[in-house]
Parts: sequence; structure tokens; C-alpha cells
Amino acid sequence: MTTKDENQNCETPENSDFDSIENEIRDLEENEFNERKEELDMDFSKVTEELNSSKDSLARAQADYQNLLRRVERDKQDMWTYITSNVILRILPFVDNLDRIITWTPEDLQGNSVFEWVKSTYSGIIKTLENLWIRSFDSIWNELDVELHEVMSQLPWKEGIIIQEFEKWYKMWDKVIRHAKVIVWNWQE
Repeated sequence: MTTKDENQNCETPENSDFDSIENEIRDLEENEFNERKEELDMDFSKVTEELNSSKDSLARAQADYQNLLRRVERDKQDMWTYITSNVILRILPFVDNLDRIITWTPEDLQGNSVFEWVKSTYSGIIKTLENLWIRSFDSIWNELDVELHEVMSQLPWKEGIIIQEFEKWYKMWDKVIRHAKVIVWNWQE
């Protein structure tokens, strides 16, 4: 028969092996858990980094798209201005001729129905131009401005004052589409 001490001695090595195996399993599980946690942390960091990168890319793409829309709108406006001003520049010589007819028609012919028709036509064209934001300006008795005037000739007197206009200058919004052709006085000693 075995005594109690023997039973304890018998169980002790088995218990100790069992405890050590259990500790080893626990250590292995803990190591696996830590390794897996590190992997997941790294994966999470990568995903977070990719998400932030995607957010930045999306923000840049949205900004580029807004810039594109503004650029297209500006180009569309520039094209409209370019086309309109080119058409108007081809019409302006006829407007100038109508203005000259009205200005230089003798008084005895001004009651004529043809003269009234010319005035009405000229007035209609000027209103149409104004509806297109095109304005003409008189230069006579104003000072010479090289941004607006092209000097065709000079006469002696008060320097830089415009005395005659061959053609008026026209402006579309803030852009000069045709410079005035003028005669200016020039001081001669």
C-alpha cells in the first residue's frame, strides 16, 4: 500500500509538469497574442495612413476640379469677348460712315426721309452695341491718352489736346476694342 506521502510525491512531478506545460502554453499564447496584436497595430497604421493619403488625394482632386470649372468659365467668357469684339470691329467702319453722313449732311437735306432713315439706323445700331456692353467715347477737347488714342496728325497749339477725331474709340466692358484715331495740337515754339 502506498502512503500519503508517496501519493503526494507521485502527484508533485505530474503537477509540476502540468504547471510548466500550462505556463509554456500560456507564454506561447501570450507571445502569439502580442505578435498578432503588433501585426494588427501595423495593419491599422497602414490603413490609417492610406486613408489619410486618400483623403488628401480627394481634397486635391476636388480643388483641381473647382479650378478647372473656374478656368473653363473664364475661357468661355474670354472666347465670347474675343468673338464679339472681332465681329464688332468689322461693323464699326459702317457705324463711322453713318456718323459721318449725319454730321456732314447739309441742313437743307436734313429734313429728307432718307436722312431720317440714316439717323434711325445709326441710333438703332448704337443701342444694340450698348446692349452688348459696348460704348463709344468722344475724345475731342480731351487730353491725349496713349491707351485710348492713336495720333494720326499734329497741329501747332496747346500740346496734347485732341482737336479732331477720325474714328471714335470703343470699349467692351473695361477692355478697349478700338483706339480712337485723332489729330492733336502740339506746342511749337
